[in-house]
Amino acid sequence: MTTNPYQVLGSSIPPLLGRAALFRRIEQHLLKPQPDHVSVVGPKHYGKSFLLRHLAEAHHTGSGRYLTTAYIDLRNDTPMSDRTFLRRFAKGIKGALDTVRHDLSEYINLEDPAIYEVLDDIFEDLNETGARVLVVFDHFDDVLAGAEYSRTLWGQLRELAQKASLRLVTGSRRPLRELCRTEESRTSNFWGIFYDPPVRVTALNDDDWPGFLRSLEDAGCALDQSARKEIANWTGGVPVLVCALLRDLWDKHQGAHLSKLEIDQAANTMLEEQGQLLPDLWAECDQDLRSDLAKLSDGDIRLANLSESRRRAIEERGFGHVSGNRVRGSCCFVQRYAKALAPTMDDLNRVFGTASGFETHIRSLLELRLTQVTRPDVDEDLRRFVGKAVHDLKPQPKDALTWVRSIAERALTLIWDAELPPDKTLPAEWLGEWRQADASFSDDGGKLPRAAGAQCNILRLVTGTRSTRCQSKYVTKATCLLVDHLQSVGNFGQHRSDFPETTVSIGFAAAVVLTAISLVEGLTGELEGADRV
Repeated sequence: MTTNPYQVLGSSIPPLLGRAALFRRIEQHLLKPQPDHVSVVGPKHYGKSFLLRHLAEAHHTGSGRYLTTAYIDLRNDTPMSDRTFLRRFAKGIKGALDTVRHDLSEYINLEDPAIYEVLDDIFEDLNETGARVLVVFDHFDDVLAGAEYSRTLWGQLRELAQKASLRLVTGSRRPLRELCRTEESRTSNFWGIFYDPPVRVTALNDDDWPGFLRSLEDAGCALDQSARKEIANWTGGVPVLVCALLRDLWDKHQGAHLSKLEIDQAANTMLEEQGQLLPDLWAECDQDLRSDLAKLSDGDIRLANLSESRRRAIEERGFGHVSGNRVRGSCCFVQRYAKALAPTMDDLNRVFGTASGFETHIRSLLELRLTQVTRPDVDEDLRRFVGKAVHDLKPQPKDALTWVRSIAERALTLIWDAELPPDKTLPAEWLGEWRQADASFSDDGGKLPRAAGAQCNILRLVTGTRSTRCQSKYVTKATCLLVDHLQSVGNFGQHRSDFPETTVSIGFAAAVVLTAISLVEGLTGELEGADRV
């Protein structure tokens, strides 16, 4: 039996359906006499990865313009430092060159501390022979979102990318510079090497539909005009929704004549058996877009009521289109999903849609959250202190901060009761390792220091640093960060008179209280089963 060509998610690479014009657009940048570096941008589930995988396969060997291609998926085992990124880069190059320039592949030692210099030599050698390698970095936003990269790394990549022997293609959900976490990275000249504007992967356009429908027609399905129109109406051209609907039609209606009736039946069945696709698409929308989609589920939106960026987000994702002076919904799947969630969206907007609404209702929200995380085994004192902080958010939010020091100190007491013996002696093994690592800490004759700040420093060491291993039995680094933050805020709360220029807003106080609630939840779970005094 022929394999269904319409794959929804999964680990294998399906055939490239439609997208011929978009594929050619990327190749135009890569195949001209002086090729560009290209950034490909688009939301999750719109086909970036499939497009980039096929691009890499098309130029893997013997394409004429590229010696070979390295496809590097940065979502899996994401490198988190300059060194690991260069090593991952080198690993991709080594594998790509293995069958076409084995001598250069053998030259790459992934454990070499001078791995950048090795890469520089490789691309210089390729330069001299007139060869060029295409490197495709997929899920580039994953590395930019969480890693600590220095400006040095981006400078090194720029130096390599300036050689004629290397061309880069990146795939990400947003433009690269917007994804940088630090100002140092954001201002690097590296981002200037990519052709601007980036190539955007959006919902299907008129050129894409024939390629998507051809496999269904090859299976003997005759689509009348109403069926074609209804497939577009239900999916809005969102690639993953198109594939999901066509997959079901391919499985159940091969050789049949399909009209609007059969499409509506299949689409309604999909809604009843709804999996993760619609929640995933919804999760990728920001609050403004969700609010707009909730409105579209009830009817048109006046174009004058939308900013240019919000109108563009709706259209590029296939959720709506401009008709005259109005925006109309164009994806029934998303409209149905949004309509089901509209009451919730309305409630959120009614309660928190304005600054005054936030200030009025945030205490009730925090009270509810504290109730959710309170377990039967939660420490009563810790629970009471946090409850007092929540209560005192209003009318004067500064009053909530007076409880934060007590929260931090009680948390530290619970931690040390679990981690240390009753006399609070610090294990000699800990002290020896910290001294060997030249860590800065204070101890009271080998015992836990009395000051909360010094205890937080001990906790930082116990839960592991770059130079010391984690030695705690129960407490995690996340809890250490929460306690340390609250201890610092608690000091500020106790000495606010030293900072007369500072006004404690309800937003600031609420953020601190939410941190305290998170501490209650995390610490209670970590200390479950600990033999506490």
